[in-house]
Amino acid sequence: MLDTLRKNASGWVGMIFIGLIALSFAVWGVADIFRGYSSDVVAEVGTEEVPANRFRLEYQQQLEELSDRLGRPIGPVEGREYGLDRQVIARLVGMAALNAQVEEMGLAVADETVAKDIYEDPSFHGPFNRFDQQTFDLILAQNRIDEQTMINDRREFLERDQLLSAAISGTHVPDALTELIYGYRNEKRLAEYIILTPDMASDPEPPTEEEIEELHEKAAANFSTPETRSFDVLVIRPDTITASIEIGEEALAEAFEERRDQYDEPETRTLYQIPFAEMEAAEKAASNLRQGDTLENVLAPTGLSEEDVLRENLTRGDLLSKDVADAAFALKEGEVSEPLDGALGPVVIKVLSVTPAKPAKLADVREELTKQLASEQAVQDVFDIYNRVEDERAAGVPLADIAAQVGIPLERVESVTRDGLKANGEPADVPDLVKLLETAFTMEEGEEVDAIETEDDGYYWIDLTGVNAPAVKPLEEVRDQVVDLWMREKRRGELVELAESLSARGNGGEPFEVIAGEFDRAVLTSPPLSRRSSNETFSRFAVANLFGTPEGKFTFGSVGYGDSLLLMKVKDVRTPAVADNKEAVASLEETLRETTQDDVVGTLVASLQEKYGISVNQTLINRIIGN
Repeated sequence: MLDTLRKNASGWVGMIFIGLIALSFAVWGVADIFRGYSSDVVAEVGTEEVPANRFRLEYQQQLEELSDRLGRPIGPVEGREYGLDRQVIARLVGMAALNAQVEEMGLAVADETVAKDIYEDPSFHGPFNRFDQQTFDLILAQNRIDEQTMINDRREFLERDQLLSAAISGTHVPDALTELIYGYRNEKRLAEYIILTPDMASDPEPPTEEEIEELHEKAAANFSTPETRSFDVLVIRPDTITASIEIGEEALAEAFEERRDQYDEPETRTLYQIPFAEMEAAEKAASNLRQGDTLENVLAPTGLSEEDVLRENLTRGDLLSKDVADAAFALKEGEVSEPLDGALGPVVIKVLSVTPAKPAKLADVREELTKQLASEQAVQDVFDIYNRVEDERAAGVPLADIAAQVGIPLERVESVTRDGLKANGEPADVPDLVKLLETAFTMEEGEEVDAIETEDDGYYWIDLTGVNAPAVKPLEEVRDQVVDLWMREKRRGELVELAESLSARGNGGEPFEVIAGEFDRAVLTSPPLSRRSSNETFSRFAVANLFGTPEGKFTFGSVGYGDSLLLMKVKDVRTPAVADNKEAVASLEETLRETTQDDVVGTLVASLQEKYGISVNQTLINRIIGN
């Protein structure tokens, strides 16, 4: 949400800022900055801090946006599989690095500029195409952003905008470079061609025993059993611990009191919240309402309707300004407030109705709260077991012995391939754990690798217990396969020699029709091909050769599917005229300019990262995502 609001701010630099930050970190990364410690701050850049609640808010918004795109709910743990956590922390760290530089340079934005930018933001415009307080409050409430956070974010954004505007001002891509790249990307070529099939090569004499043995040894990978590995896996997960956890009555009652705000139905109010541009107008309206004037008369000078100012069933938290909330919830039904000085102008409140708070009862939420407490305890127990396992591993205790100590069954995997199969090709019984096989097949025997986090806030450890290296199958078992490979390679070699000789003849001036006639072939003409073309006839290799050959000259390459070859002649080279494609060239120039600006921002952010130093509280991030 904040990204969307920022993109509507501050002109063209504001429009591209968020994309540049994201792309710059895709290139530069956050490097080796992750560590764990206890804090309510997820990252620090110099003296700039990224609060945990800011990360939590933006991560949740990214999850919601991804869920909308995929058409299904995406949970916090699954979001990590899409890399959302690193994207969010990278963006927040990037902004913090720029904020640190802004502070050092003393850049600032006046209150009037911030207010004007918000008032002119179309995101907050109502039906009259101007700033609308109700629209503003509604958008912030829907996205769980309070008014002060939004204003602070906009202020920081405008300050960063000054820095980035200076950094990327004057970025220019030479016209000659744009035209050269446009021509290269959009060039089309037509090829005349015939297909040289394997049957055009003579049948080679069968290989000698010596040649068979030599190929069997040379191409051993084609005739080998795959490498298999055996390993032990110890897995701890919260859900396997939850069932054994009992929550006592005293703990349940204490937690209920601590979390009452989650279960109590708060007091709500229905009211009019009327915004004004000037305090004098607000004072007059408040006075008129108290004297019995109608809402219609009071609203007439503002151009607003009753629907525009009516706010129904609001909790105290729904009123994002604390001062406005305190005043609104101090009024009785029918009472009118004094003009309240909000961050974006004066408002007047009139309370229409009050619905008292309704306290919850423990009996009504017992089951839900018990599950919640058990789940929280399970997460803590997993962390305690994790520490015990790590301590024992550091002492050199085998994983099998550790499993017996902590009372968790060890999972044993015997002789599986990198793809999770048995040596005979059947599926093996392998635990469904992220990175399990990848890690098992990159370990060295005797190596101790770090614990790996599971998708459900657990951990697992691996001990490599055996490696069966690939073994070449005996020649007696694969003799026919070796002979077949030898024959195919010989035919292929002869076909390549034929293609080379025919290309040389064509490049020497011999007509293509004469060459094709020797093989009773008709010369075919391809459709226009681009550099990215490929199909069953034209492989990417053949297309690359075609675009590397001058017009009128011959070359050859593999077909897209099969063992045949293409003998080709470059019939026509079609380079698009810049004058006839001005819009496309202009679009490319803009893309190249933005790419150049991205490089500038990436370099700037990377240098600031190095200048100020960065630390990231990965432990806290894991806890936030797990919750």
